[in-house]
Amino acid sequence: MSPFEPGTAYVLKMYPRFSETFIVSEILAREAAGDRIEIFSLRPTDDPRFHPELARVQAPVTYIDRPIKTVALWESLRMADAAGLTAAVGRNLGELAAASADDAVQAINLATALQNRNIRHMHVHFASGSTTVARLTSLITGIPFSFTAHAVDIFHESVQDEDLRLKLEQAHHAVTISQYNMRYLRRRFPSSTARLHLVRNGLELERFPYREPRPLEATLRIAAVGRLVEKKGFQYLLPAAAELLDQGVKLDLRIAGTGLMAEELEAGIGQHRLGAHVRLLGPQTQDQVHELLHSSDVFVAPCVVGADGNADGMPTVLLEAMATGVPCVSTSVTGIPEVVRNGSTGVLVRPGNPHALARGICTLGSPATDRLAMSRNARALIEEDYDVHRQAELLRSLSRSERRVA
Repeated sequence: MSPFEPGTAYVLKMYPRFSETFIVSEILAREAAGDRIEIFSLRPTDDPRFHPELARVQAPVTYIDRPIKTVALWESLRMADAAGLTAAVGRNLGELAAASADDAVQAINLATALQNRNIRHMHVHFASGSTTVARLTSLITGIPFSFTAHAVDIFHESVQDEDLRLKLEQAHHAVTISQYNMRYLRRRFPSSTARLHLVRNGLELERFPYREPRPLEATLRIAAVGRLVEKKGFQYLLPAAAELLDQGVKLDLRIAGTGLMAEELEAGIGQHRLGAHVRLLGPQTQDQVHELLHSSDVFVAPCVVGADGNADGMPTVLLEAMATGVPCVSTSVTGIPEVVRNGSTGVLVRPGNPHALARGICTLGSPATDRLAMSRNARALIEEDYDVHRQAELLRSLSRSERRVA
């Protein structure tokens, strides 16, 4: 790809980040379609884990400094002056002063880094601090920006209406990952969402070959994957497992992930006397997660809305499980009912209800349930709505519309 080809900057809070595989898949799909991508990371990575897809990304990565001392701030201003941005910084001083010191200075540093890169557009994931930096950078440079709104960045109690409204209004366009989010944002910001579009998180389907569900055996093998935090709902999965055992169901439940609730869940395993039936696997590589899915009869995503309003937008691993043919149980939280359609592509239950979870798992573990039909329907839905190449083309077309009128 010629460095003179107009490029798109991905402005990310941290890169690489092991859990954000959907961003890597999107970048790879855009590169495969011919886009020249550059990545600008606002934080150095603190995650030692690495998955193979990162090695396929061709985009160069630039890390944007944050000020630690006054001298670093002064150096940022000197570099901006050398790049010819002094007047633009001055015109937007009010906006910069209203932001946090980190965001303001990183915006100046990003604006400086973008000079002579032939970047025509900036795209950001999550409508939080990274989008603040991109918005301020856009004011300085005139380079338009867009962002993808997910979940914590719109549902968490800390999200400020005025800040999100400003981003929606000043962005060239915004996208979000579900119809649920679309309705939510349009209700909340009816006059600021004319340029809001649906672009779902996609999968590289070639990496997730479909397999028909395993024949059921005497022991029901159940998998769950995610960070061990409140919104994932694993605290409700343990009493559901205990209920199934009381009903005489033999089960082997494995939960992959790490997080703040690890000790609480370990204690719950002991409290419910599940030690012989439930294992916390800790952090797993993508290959290990895929192997866990392939060896399971049922996948469970017991998501809930947290006390702080935080919720999952669309768990990527749920999409992966459905793509690979594992029958899935999940909950009616945010956009999940758009993919888990009860009785057709999986089993959908009320969130925060162990008894409902137990019944859902029991349904998928029953020989009377047409597991094969659900599995095939799920794969068909993923192919139709969650192919990353189709979703990336939507993003490309939205960016190209800006270039045609520029």
